Amino acid sequence: MHNRHELLPLRTLVTVLLLLSIASAPRAAQSVAPEAGITGRVLTPDGAPVTQGNITLMTFPTNRVNAAIDRTGHFRILPDGQGWRRLFISVPGFAPYLANVTVPSSRTMALPDLKLQEATYFHARFVTSDGEPLAAGGLRRRAIDRDGVAILDPFEHVREQIEPDGSITIGPLPAGRLLMAFDRQPFAQTRLRDIDINGTKKVIEGGTILIAPGSQLHVEIVDGAEKPVPKHEVWIEDAALPSPLSFQPVRTNEQGRAVFDRLAPGRYRVWTRTAERCAGRVELTLSRLVAVGSAATRARLVVGGRATFKITTVLGALYSRSVTLAPDAPATSPWQSRIADSLSRRLPNIFGSPSSCGGVTDSEGRVTLTPFPPGPAQLRVSLFNSIYIARVTVPENGAEMAIAIPDGVTPVHVTDQISRQPVAAQVIWVGGGGRVEAAATPNGDVLLEGVGKVGGALTISAREYQTLEGQFDETPETQQEVALMPSPIARVALRVVSSDGDAIPAAVVELLARGAGDAAEFVVSDAKGVATFLDVPEGPLQFGAHADGFASSTVRVAEDARVSIVISLKLAK
Repeated sequence: MHNRHELLPLRTLVTVLLLLSIASAPRAAQSVAPEAGITGRVLTPDGAPVTQGNITLMTFPTNRVNAAIDRTGHFRILPDGQGWRRLFISVPGFAPYLANVTVPSSRTMALPDLKLQEATYFHARFVTSDGEPLAAGGLRRRAIDRDGVAILDPFEHVREQIEPDGSITIGPLPAGRLLMAFDRQPFAQTRLRDIDINGTKKVIEGGTILIAPGSQLHVEIVDGAEKPVPKHEVWIEDAALPSPLSFQPVRTNEQGRAVFDRLAPGRYRVWTRTAERCAGRVELTLSRLVAVGSAATRARLVVGGRATFKITTVLGALYSRSVTLAPDAPATSPWQSRIADSLSRRLPNIFGSPSSCGGVTDSEGRVTLTPFPPGPAQLRVSLFNSIYIARVTVPENGAEMAIAIPDGVTPVHVTDQISRQPVAAQVIWVGGGGRVEAAATPNGDVLLEGVGKVGGALTISAREYQTLEGQFDETPETQQEVALMPSPIARVALRVVSSDGDAIPAAVVELLARGAGDAAEFVVSDAKGVATFLDVPEGPLQFGAHADGFASSTVRVAEDARVSIVISLKLAK
């Protein structure tokens, strides 16, 4: 006789247990992780959803991720990785939207509603000297933000439209500054006035702009013996930077002449290098400002020669001291970028250093640097505790120049105003026609030498501190006690919490744009509710926090209150 409670087959038993396990599982265990991607909604200036458009994330000009905006204004775009990205939104008829986002490792961000601005257009009519229109091509433009960073246009959002009267309309334009130049053969390459785009005008009227025939600049290059230097490369650039003008370098002919044509009247900087290396080691860069008119203009640069100095102090000849001399030229040269790239703004190392040649004074305080071009230059003499700097003009005949370093010393002690600890500061004294620089020792002590007796200005600066300046009618001889105040923190961390004080992870925190041409920044809070912003500009700030299930909140932060920032969010009703 069999028991009526027969055992179920093993396969059936496993299935039943599995179903029971699923049925009894807590709801939280069944929740699905949010789909990866950056999501958001794009609105018109009056708050209505847009019905079309495109969005892109850029890490490099050739590395982009694109997505479309649907008819309800929503978008989802999947980043190709984590870290800093440039966000660009293009909707026809509206100004392009720019923002910077720091993508978390989850590659998931729910951005708040993004509201577009009304479009701004630039309108102008270009004509020849005879009044003929010149609208069909030739206009070059570049947009930059308030930091001088180039604004890319991945969707060719900004377009040019030829009007029936031959004029041209450009737009919609991004907020910031628009640099433009007209460049079309055979006319002069002409720079137009820069346009500030701030959303206050729908159309910026440029009027009728005359494009005249170009003139020429003849640059003669000779060596220290006045002989022409053939096959020598010469550059020119607009004297006012940044600029949309662009010129190709020209090599001198057998007569040592380089000719630049199609130039509009204005000021240009001519660049070249020395024909030989100074002291056999350093290739010097030199430049001159040249005013070009409507007729052909000539300029002459000497790329050889020598500079000889006799350097003395009140005690006699300055023996066995290092001397460097740099031609008077800006720190940047035409083969370096003048506009920071939009995708390398975190490290915008676009500035170089002037080239210089060095030597050591002999027992009579003399030093000769050759070859060195004649003209304005900056002389630096290493003293025992500081550096004496003077501006000189090197003569073409190489005649000896006497440099008398004045008497007088000024001690300075630099500390932190809050901690009272020594600060590794840079101290500069300017007075009596000279300049003295010195760096503080680990104890915060500085000794300025050669400061003279007639008074001047003292400047103390240090990284992460506010710079101090002071004016003196007479040069101080007693020790100057200087306490520096820490500068506003460039790295700002804030915490997002609920009304109960609990951390809110994955909240999107926005550093709101402070003006035209300034992009918003978006960062996601971590597991402790902390969102960190890097390279934050000086001045007061405004942050907005947004999290699913909570009402958004905005806080204003004074420049001196960047520590312990907390944003509290209330549950949404």
